[in-house]
Amino acid sequence: MKRKLFISAFCLAVLALASCSTTRKGTTHKLPPLKELSPIFDSIIEEGYALYYSEWANWVATDLVFEKYQLDQLGSSVSYQPDKNSWVVVFFDPKNENCVMECRFEIGSGQTVVVDSIRPISEIENEMFKRKQILLREAVDKYGAELSFAPESFGDPNVDIICYSDKLTRLYFLQGTILHDLIPFGNDYSIDFDENLKPIAFRRYHSSLIQCPTKDEKGNAAQMTWHSHLKDNPYITPTDICNFLLYRPENMTQFTVYSTAYSYWFTFDVKQRHIYSFSKPM
Repeated sequence: MKRKLFISAFCLAVLALASCSTTRKGTTHKLPPLKELSPIFDSIIEEGYALYYSEWANWVATDLVFEKYQLDQLGSSVSYQPDKNSWVVVFFDPKNENCVMECRFEIGSGQTVVVDSIRPISEIENEMFKRKQILLREAVDKYGAELSFAPESFGDPNVDIICYSDKLTRLYFLQGTILHDLIPFGNDYSIDFDENLKPIAFRRYHSSLIQCPTKDEKGNAAQMTWHSHLKDNPYITPTDICNFLLYRPENMTQFTVYSTAYSYWFTFDVKQRHIYSFSKPM
């Protein structure tokens, strides 16, 4: 279970045939043809996994650093991608002058390298630290009133920063949880920044927090889970994929979203890394 990482900031039971969200009245649109859907789905999956690897790296690194340090012995942390196949997470001392632990994660091999000797913060780490401070300040100044998260007893929000190009950096807020046997969907947002680190776009992925249990009241494991999306988010979202991968039990390999915009169902399959679409009466 992911621990707090230095960030202050009912649905119906989703077992068998229950929905985790409400719907909004309006016109139902015609689903685009497969040749148009395929690149959309590919892009969603790619972004979902990029976000998942970022979250996973921070998740594992946080557990590792707390094996050696107490919270009051640590300052800030930054994570970044030195290349497309790896993530680096570094933790600073309380004065943010030295690195006390560096964790490098290789996506392809799954290898983790941890260096816990104290050393001065590197130039790139200092740059990433400054960028993180600017991005968070700009995000909160402009969109803070639109951000809503669960109480601390449920879990803190997590922050991920992914640089997609020289002209686009995307900051995500994802609802985390310290509770067992559920997958949190919702309370998720992204803010896009230009090359000057100025916010240029804001997106809310769900209208509320959706708590999807992975077991019933008798403790039996669910095989899959589903929830519905309002018309402004017609497809499975990258944040859906990310949190599903993070919190799913091993036996659960699929989740489904009902699109009120198209009156279609979309299912993401982990083993196939694929999104399927099908029509079914609600």
